[in-house]
Amino acid sequence: MTSTAHTHDRPVGDACPYCGWPDRAEPFQVVSRHGTAAGQTVWTRCGCGSLQMRVVDARGMNVVTRSRPATRRSADRVTSGGAGCSLRAGGG
Repeated sequence: MTSTAHTHDRPVGDACPYCGWPDRAEPFQVVSRHGTAAGQTVWTRCGCGSLQMRVVDARGMNVVTRSRPATRRSADRVTSGGAGCSLRAGGG
């Protein structure tokens, strides 16, 4: 997965580099939440398909990494109920 890394001290007003959705806006889809000693790690999906890892702590919310949007072909595999999936037993 290719990603763009961000520092924790980035300015307010950052947005998705692929579609412009503001980082401070509500995420398009929350994929999962995980409690940490300092707060939460939240994996979200942007409206364009970019997967984002957000850290929520006493300093607020920060997108610390994000992937490129999924390709159309990959999205078709996920939404087709597994048809055409190339995963094999054993995680390969």
